[in-house]
Amino acid sequence: MAKTHRFEALDAWRGICALLVAVEHLNTDSVLHQNEFIHHAYRFVDFFFVLSGFVIAHAYRERIANDHQVARSFLVRRLGRLWPLHVTMLLALIGVEVLIAGAAKAGISIGHEAFTDRNTLQAIPANLLLIQGWGIFDRTTWNTPSWSISTEAFAYVVFAAMCALVPARWIDAAATVLLAAGAVLVLAVAPSGMQSTFDYALARCIYGFMAGVLVRRAWEWRAPRLGSLGEVGVLAAVLAAVTLLPTSAPALLVTPCFALAVWVFASEDGVLSRALKRPWPQRLGAWSYSIYMVHVLIALTILTAAMLGAKHGLHLFGRVEGVASIVGSAPVTAAITVGYLGAIVLLSSLTYRFVELPGQRLFGRWADRGASSRNP
Repeated sequence: MAKTHRFEALDAWRGICALLVAVEHLNTDSVLHQNEFIHHAYRFVDFFFVLSGFVIAHAYRERIANDHQVARSFLVRRLGRLWPLHVTMLLALIGVEVLIAGAAKAGISIGHEAFTDRNTLQAIPANLLLIQGWGIFDRTTWNTPSWSISTEAFAYVVFAAMCALVPARWIDAAATVLLAAGAVLVLAVAPSGMQSTFDYALARCIYGFMAGVLVRRAWEWRAPRLGSLGEVGVLAAVLAAVTLLPTSAPALLVTPCFALAVWVFASEDGVLSRALKRPWPQRLGAWSYSIYMVHVLIALTILTAAMLGAKHGLHLFGRVEGVASIVGSAPVTAAITVGYLGAIVLLSSLTYRFVELPGQRLFGRWADRGASSRNP
């Protein structure tokens, strides 16, 4: 398969944003976690949707439109990008529940019964099929961030069908209609609006993904050259949008802000882009999917350790507004947060090497085999 252009600055942003989501998901009583920017870091999931639409459209839009057979190879490869690590983390969390059940039989309780609440046996098949975020359940299940990759899998199918079935000159119009439909559903129907996860997550994802598809067209038409000042200005706008937009209707504006950022940073025309292309930001970009998928397991481990420690006089566990949290002095919670992020990066480097890459190679071979069987 032909190698496509890699947007290195955008890849680095993906890794940084994944770490910000991870920080938001470790509940603490620290000033950092109560900061409005970190408190709203879940909004970077919408950045992932926009960026995904952009890079997928850049790599596949014309190829699928020109050869509909490419759609199958595209979908197999995208499944290989998502599914192996997703299943690995699902199995790890099932293992945790088995340990909880075993501990309960031994008289050790960590505060909840195994295979209940989010982590039910009934939710496993939907998670294996990557459809858990399609409005099937009344809450997120198992590895909670996986609702978004479930909706991305749906967006891939929609994108492939759009490029294969819609005449090439009408693809932009079709993407615009889908974007508008997603925005209207999120705005007028979804109870949680741009915080939707398990219920109207498909609409939220399609809104962002199709914005990315259209940004790719805009970038192809006119790639901006705004330099360092433009990059800094766009970053300031994104930070303001994430921090200040209310959770009501104006929250829809976070997606256009992310779309603007993708459009600008795709050109890699400033000092920020040059910094993002250095080795460590690039590593974080490569590990970004792993960072996003493994952090819940590590957060759960830390909270469980704190809970068990509280029974032996180590007072690091408590509840903040009813939510199980790490509590303590500012230096202690800061140190735990740094250790948490370090553990995420370390584990992500391993899952990228030993799960993601082999999975991609395996599914890539299947995609190539299918293509060769159609073209002997």
